[in-house]
Amino acid sequence: MLQVGLPAGIQGVFFNISNVLIQSSVNSFGSVVMAGNTAAVTLEGFVDTSVMAIYQTTLSFTSQHMGARKYKRIGKIFVVSLLMAVTAGVVFGGGAYLLADKLLRICISTDEAIGYGAVRLGIVGISYPLCGIMDVGASILRGMGYSILPTIVVLVGACIFRVVWIMTIFREYHSLVILYLSYPISWTLTSIILVACYLFVKRRFVERER
Repeated sequence: MLQVGLPAGIQGVFFNISNVLIQSSVNSFGSVVMAGNTAAVTLEGFVDTSVMAIYQTTLSFTSQHMGARKYKRIGKIFVVSLLMAVTAGVVFGGGAYLLADKLLRICISTDEAIGYGAVRLGIVGISYPLCGIMDVGASILRGMGYSILPTIVVLVGACIFRVVWIMTIFREYHSLVILYLSYPISWTLTSIILVACYLFVKRRFVERER
């Protein structure tokens, strides 16, 4: 339990640290931007919940099939989970952006703040399919018994990358769009590495089953 749970917990801690730095960067644009950003983050919470549900399901199904030594089925779990995660990201993330004006007005009322919230949803919200791929990649590796590997990849590819982005690119180009771009870029890089790790690990188990 500690082998699987502790790395995941550490990952969550560092995610929160990077989110604090991003929030601090958002605060530098003033109270109106802060209000729009906070409202958008609230809506993204629903999108994130849908993606995390698939993350947990992938972890459960993978670990069960690993226990049954049905290694060849892991590939099907991975593909189906990816499709579900991407679909959830497109439907809920894209829906939040398309309905941004109406949904954001539930939380805030000023048009300027709503506009800033829509900017975030237009970059981060519609990028949630990438987040889904990253989460599925991490969860299937954990289900296969590799808990530390995805933790390291996510810490470097998502958390540390965002910190470096804020201290370099964002500092040079102090723009809200530049700040938000750290999300899809970090999700893309981390997803590519996690999928590559999964394919490498899966090959070992498939060869073992033969």
